[in-house]
Amino acid sequence: MEVYVLASGSKGNITYLKVGHIRLFIDAGISYQKIKSKMQAYGENMFDVKTLLITHEHHDHIVGLKMLLKQGAIEDVYLTKGTYKSLASDIVELLPNVHFIVADEGFSVGDVNIMPFMLSHDAAEPVGFVISNHVHKMVLLTDTGYVDQSYYPLLTDADLYILEANHNPFTLFQSARPFLLKKRIVGEKGHLSNEDAARLMNLFIQTKSSVWVVAHISEDCNSIDDIDEAIVKMFDDPTKVTVFYANQEGLPVIEL
Repeated sequence: MEVYVLASGSKGNITYLKVGHIRLFIDAGISYQKIKSKMQAYGENMFDVKTLLITHEHHDHIVGLKMLLKQGAIEDVYLTKGTYKSLASDIVELLPNVHFIVADEGFSVGDVNIMPFMLSHDAAEPVGFVISNHVHKMVLLTDTGYVDQSYYPLLTDADLYILEANHNPFTLFQSARPFLLKKRIVGEKGHLSNEDAARLMNLFIQTKSSVWVVAHISEDCNSIDDIDEAIVKMFDDPTKVTVFYANQEGLPVIEL
């Protein structure tokens, strides 16, 4: 399993996965030209990608979707009915094979197993994904105000997590952002704070070391130092996790 984070944050989100012979994108939140240039920089052929998973309909997750679909390489799109109904009509008419997914109902793409799980975000029907094969397991979990405890067993002991630590609440409330936006971000349909995220990761990593790609980091209401502080505070053993910080420039490939 190879994981390429092409971009992560409020300005755009897209992840590329290679699992055996399967190639897939999760979201398309940057322009088509940026997707193309980033894939070229990785030495990857974007036209080999036939499958697209969509977490939800917010702009920073689908801004490049229309042009990506126009290229005609994507053959299958997996999304919830809520997300589908929230897409603009000019995007819907470009969709190829549509597969409606439901939280807690797994499906397969080739020999890749995918379990969508419900998130709490101000979108129509947002989901995260647990993606696995017979060797490795990864979790993509961003854009949620909290994680329901019923999902803890599902999310435990993955080899890799792409999990958001969006903000430092103190920095957020000291910022010049409108109060209603601040309230949204810290609410149950907003985003995870640094301490929220670090607490969850400490719970999830139980029997083996894991990789944490810290995702969806606020550019003006967070910092790597703040996230590091939360990890030291919330982890019983910080050495059980290897941490990478994703941003709009992406990350080097992580191979499991």
